[in-house]
Amino acid sequence: MMIEKQPGMKYRYSFPDFLYYSALLAIPVVTAFTAVLEQSGAAALVYLLVLLGSVPVMLRFFCTHCPHYCREENTLKCIFFWGLPKFFRQRPGPLGVMEKCLSVASPVLIILFPMYWLVHTPGFLIIYLLSIMVFGASVRRNECPRCIYTDCPANKAKQQ
Repeated sequence: MMIEKQPGMKYRYSFPDFLYYSALLAIPVVTAFTAVLEQSGAAALVYLLVLLGSVPVMLRFFCTHCPHYCREENTLKCIFFWGLPKFFRQRPGPLGVMEKCLSVASPVLIILFPMYWLVHTPGFLIIYLLSIMVFGASVRRNECPRCIYTDCPANKAKQQ
């Protein structure tokens, strides 16, 4: 996969990039988990399983198309997954319809699953919603305009 170098594009991520987005994402995850756990230990366990189960789904159906995944390295080095082995074969190019659907459904499930418990704790719900908005806005503002994953449906990089 040949990627033409453009100024301002993000060709490699650093470990601090990963730490920044992990810390940002930890806020809604910990908030949701805490709200669910206060009301149901079993539901909190299910939420953890949903979170963990979404990782291979995202890796297989979304990430395997990404240029950061398609590097020759044996482990991932991106803002969402750092140091994970590449379990799936690389598949450069655009996502198919099913892959797009699964790539959207997985985060939607993660976001919506804890809502039942969050609405019962309005303080946690406000923190949860605000932190998801900050995370999404940060990615859209800081990463999407510089993204080399030109086949990503959310890509905002200026194409030449």
